[in-house]
Amino acid sequence: MSARQRAWIVAGVVTAGLAAALGLLIAPFSGGSFLMTALVAVTPLLMQDHPKACARTCLVIGPALLAWAVIGAVIGMFLFAPAALLLVIAPFVDPGNRPGPWFSAIAPVVTAAAIVLIAAPPGQDHDPENEPPPSFRATLDSTDRFRDRQFNERKERLLDHGATRVEVYEYAGRLILRVGMPDTFTDGRTEGALRDEIAGLPGVVDIRRCTFHTCDG
Repeated sequence: MSARQRAWIVAGVVTAGLAAALGLLIAPFSGGSFLMTALVAVTPLLMQDHPKACARTCLVIGPALLAWAVIGAVIGMFLFAPAALLLVIAPFVDPGNRPGPWFSAIAPVVTAAAIVLIAAPPGQDHDPENEPPPSFRATLDSTDRFRDRQFNERKERLLDHGATRVEVYEYAGRLILRVGMPDTFTDGRTEGALRDEIAGLPGVVDIRRCTFHTCDG
């Protein structure tokens, strides 16, 4: 492997590391995804003693990262796009260590398609009788609410009002509260009362009722 090709690979890996570090700062709730993606990007460096295999690995990892950057854009994965492009280019900068034409043509397409199918599988016929119960999706005014003691204490009390689960996560830079509902409310609890409790939480700016297919206001 030439020094030039190694430099491109190292640049791709370092760029992926910087993307992960930036992602942890701007979207800490997706930290696990950033770290796992960065670890995948390191793979070519582990194979640099085998130049041919290393070049082919770059041509697999690069398109995979690029597909993931597009699919996961809403949670910040677009930050890995520059690293993906560097790894896609790296196999071709050394004429003596380029993958064959068939591998170069097929591997990126197959890899990207596999990532798309895994992350966003095609729609399947769904049995309405087996649909999960509806849930409430509430948007909060700030990601700082995750550390708000009053918010955290009160959201746990939603379980006393019929909620089956209470989850908090970040999506597209906003903090989201997802509250599951049972198939049937009992002991005087009602869907309307649960919604009112959610609306009364500190920082809630929007509530939507979500089914398996859609979310309505």
